[in-house]
Amino acid sequence: MGFTAQFAKFLIEAHNQGVSYQRTLTLGRQNLYVDPAELGQLLREQGCWPKGMSEEEFGRRLASSVYAEEFLGMLGANKTDSLDISDFEGATVLHDLDLEIPQRWHEAFDCVIDGGLLEHVFNFPTAIRSCMEMTKRGGYLILGTTANNFLGHGFYQFSPELFFRILCPENGFE
Repeated sequence: MGFTAQFAKFLIEAHNQGVSYQRTLTLGRQNLYVDPAELGQLLREQGCWPKGMSEEEFGRRLASSVYAEEFLGMLGANKTDSLDISDFEGATVLHDLDLEIPQRWHEAFDCVIDGGLLEHVFNFPTAIRSCMEMTKRGGYLILGTTANNFLGHGFYQFSPELFFRILCPENGFE
């Protein structure tokens, strides 16, 4: 699971359109699969270079971890949590998404990002409902979930239409 250059570009563009990453939850701890030079170029092109940050500090911060928390911090995340069933990769929130989430996590995050976990959860209806419940009213649920024709990956192959039907105005989403 992780952010590719295309997904990083999408997240940067979303930031420029007003998405708040202030309190972010990623489903699974997300790797950052983008070369620092390419990420720097994307940030500059989109006018999102971190204020007051030198090239050296930028490179040092990205080199300090293979995970995406530093990148999300550059987009405004004050706190980034990662939810996973185990602490194998250092997730900060341990929970099995096959099970309902605790009430205290309802509307706890400005942004919930899936970079490739939902297709690995057997009880998808509970997992997607939990994602929707964890997103604050007025917040953002960003799904970078693998869709059709990715054979042998996870439990499911999702049709993009599924997400349009779930994340509809009738369910409180725009």
